Amino acid sequence: MINISDKFSLLMAVYKKDDSVAFREALDSVYSNTIQPKKLILVADGSLTPELDKVVNDFKNRPNFCFKQLEKNVGLANALNFGLKFVDTNYVIRADSDDVNLPNRFEVILNLLEMGYDLVGSSILEIEKDGTPVAVRKTPCNHTDIVKFARKRNPFNHMSVGYRFAKVIECGGYPDIYLKEDYGLWALMLKQGAKTMNTDQVLVHAKAGIQMFQRRGGIKYALAEFKLQRHLVSCELKNPVLGLIDAISRGFVFIAPGFFRAWVYRNFLRKHV
Repeated sequence: MINISDKFSLLMAVYKKDDSVAFREALDSVYSNTIQPKKLILVADGSLTPELDKVVNDFKNRPNFCFKQLEKNVGLANALNFGLKFVDTNYVIRADSDDVNLPNRFEVILNLLEMGYDLVGSSILEIEKDGTPVAVRKTPCNHTDIVKFARKRNPFNHMSVGYRFAKVIECGGYPDIYLKEDYGLWALMLKQGAKTMNTDQVLVHAKAGIQMFQRRGGIKYALAEFKLQRHLVSCELKNPVLGLIDAISRGFVFIAPGFFRAWVYRNFLRKHV
């Protein structure tokens, strides 16, 4: 018998450039968890490919499957904010459309939220597209260390988190910062006094790695970094001088050649397996 909890909803967005095989694996991992969400809210950020549509159709008859499609691509932040409109539970657990959730992930995250936390996450194992393990991304576990870490780097792995729905709504949802919307939301939640923690357990196998980090470069990424740093300053996580220094240094990494970003990733950002 499936154990369905009425305490949390699962929020996922899918985009036409997502891989259909990884998407199916991600959904399978949701339904393989020890407890199930009241709703799996899946938002299609614009039209999908026939391969992705087929995966959606294969799952649409599940009792807790709630599929919503946007007419056009609006970006991850806006797609997730749209999905939040259909939440009717105390908590939301996030999941990405190309990552594998370990079978006990929802149970662990929900138990932590029930202890009174507003935002919780876990470590992740980053893997290449073929499943090869690359690196473990650990984040600080206690609230004080999370606040300190947030001044320099993202203190949560987005695909691992769960949060209190009311607290996110209080903060206005995800800010529209390209590929930084999650970091922006955590900053808002910290400013609003959210109680946070991470577990050092690996609960998600995430498609990432050196090749992805190497590809993420260009002016658009650099400008997003400047927008993020301005946001962190407005949330009082850092002073304007430090924000400017970080914007320039990180912006340089994004406009540098891909091999340099790969070197930074390998030597400074991850503990490799």
